[in-house]
Amino acid sequence: MTAAEPGASPGETDLQAAIDARLASLDSGNYRANNRVVLDTFAEYLEDYRGITDLEDLAVIDCRRYAQHLRERVHDEDDALSAASAHANGPYFTIVRAFLGWCVDDERIDANPARPNRVKEVLPEHHGDHDRQFWSAVTREALLEFVDERAYATLEESADNQERAFRDRAIVTMLALTGARGAELFADPRDDHRNGLRWEDVDLERGVAVVFGKTRERQPIPLTDRVLDALERHHSVLNPAGEDWPVFPTRHHASLANAAEEGLDARGWDAEVIETALDESTSMAVLRDHGIAPPALSKNGARSLMKRLCDAADLNIDGEYLKPHGGRRGLGSDLYAQDAELAQELLRHESIETTHESYREQNVAERRERLERALDK
Repeated sequence: MTAAEPGASPGETDLQAAIDARLASLDSGNYRANNRVVLDTFAEYLEDYRGITDLEDLAVIDCRRYAQHLRERVHDEDDALSAASAHANGPYFTIVRAFLGWCVDDERIDANPARPNRVKEVLPEHHGDHDRQFWSAVTREALLEFVDERAYATLEESADNQERAFRDRAIVTMLALTGARGAELFADPRDDHRNGLRWEDVDLERGVAVVFGKTRERQPIPLTDRVLDALERHHSVLNPAGEDWPVFPTRHHASLANAAEEGLDARGWDAEVIETALDESTSMAVLRDHGIAPPALSKNGARSLMKRLCDAADLNIDGEYLKPHGGRRGLGSDLYAQDAELAQELLRHESIETTHESYREQNVAERRERLERALDK
């Protein structure tokens, strides 16, 4: 869509038209880019969750619900929206509030529905990010070795055990060594656009995968040899029937059975014939035989899996299981210590300032060491 000229069409109440006009009115490229990400996310929330596409339908309660939505995202360990970004003075809320204030000035709405105190009072408070988990290099390697041994130990066991173990190995390897977010790999029932990474998104020859990123754009991520080995072996054992299959299918029996029933029913199968087929074979085998994609593992399912793996491996960080997003943070921390720009590229941060902010405490520790060395001379 072509952006409107600044100040064009005053009084127009279409939400997307107002966003385009607001973006066109901003001079700074970086500020405009940040506004685009936040306002597109705001518009998507309003349409998907509130059914709103017009400013005239926007009320204070909708902005309050959006603030509550931001609070939920902060508490979702795989989302990576920080409290600093979401709280009352953070960029997400202030950009939305400023946009709606601009809409008032541009005579598109009469009052700013994000201004009342009952909107911002439900936003998360920000007290720093000290509780954010990082996988250390030692802990990361211990978990990787555990899932390696666990997978290869199943080679003399049933196909089902092999599928599960090599899938779990690939999951841990992706979380540990790619910088990918859980929301980019697994399904999110609250977001139709996040239905899990698919094999069609993975190029094993080039060593690249394409994920649906935090910016809600498709973004390429590099796959190292160790990641490729885990994915290739997983692909061989899984033997997906099509490229539309999720890389990480759920192993939840009821979900697989439902997918098989719905898939066969859509092809005109009789209910009794479907029941017989599922009695005579596993749901996964039926899905594979008939080219029906199974559901992807959900974010909650991935968390449960990580808890079980950490219990079995007797691994924890400060008494807690290794959370999916801790893998991204830990890898970023290790890379940041060596090459901040490489960390920024791998983590797909919009700017190097975001990377510096993410690893602020590590940066201070490094400056302390440099100061000590300087004083010793």
